[in-house]
Amino acid sequence: MNIAEIYKKIFSKENTEIKERIFSAQGGSVLWEKYFRFLPLKLTMPLKKYNLDKKRVLDVGSAWGEFLIHFGPGSKGIEILPEAVKFSGSLGLDVDEYNFEDEWRESAGSFDAVWCSNVLEHVVAPHQLLRHFYEALKDDGLIFVRIPTIPSNWLYLKLNKLLLGFLGYEALQHINAFTRKTAEFAIERAGFKIIESSAFLPILKDACSFVTIVAQKILFQYPSKRPDIHNPKWLNSD
Repeated sequence: MNIAEIYKKIFSKENTEIKERIFSAQGGSVLWEKYFRFLPLKLTMPLKKYNLDKKRVLDVGSAWGEFLIHFGPGSKGIEILPEAVKFSGSLGLDVDEYNFEDEWRESAGSFDAVWCSNVLEHVVAPHQLLRHFYEALKDDGLIFVRIPTIPSNWLYLKLNKLLLGFLGYEALQHINAFTRKTAEFAIERAGFKIIESSAFLPILKDACSFVTIVAQKILFQYPSKRPDIHNPKWLNSD
């Protein structure tokens, strides 16, 4: 048992109010223990602090719906795995099955917030995806980007490996890797203002091998030093 699992068992409140709903779905008894029994640690702070349970949130890469089920009315998920979409639908969640790098189906200005947990490290074109988030958000909308990061020095690397048992950014399925600073830079250059970057505690944001970055949509246009000719045709440069 690693430190995150210990923390969850000590401090997390069991989601008893959704237990019957999960168990009523096929396969729910198995998924309950792994995904739904406790509020995910990465959601605990943002959910309360930013009232995401009252906001219309787009959950990108919504998996089994373990985050989506906690968001406000009108929230929606995007997921590519058919079995996860089917299960989420059986819970009454609105999940659209498609690959968001092949197409983008969300209407402009539709959401109060975008939740993107452990996705950006997988995608071929992170900037394109961030620009899609920008389009989908209402004015002053928020994004919550959770990603594994490379700790800032060798000591933090060793401590993360010791305490967590793994370094998330090294996973074989990942094709991008970020530090906190490079992730913030990428998000800012897509049209957002960084509000905060935190792990469990802000003081540890460069020590941990993961971070949740909260940013707000602001007025954006590519600078004149980046001429439109440099942008691929599929990238909306407006």
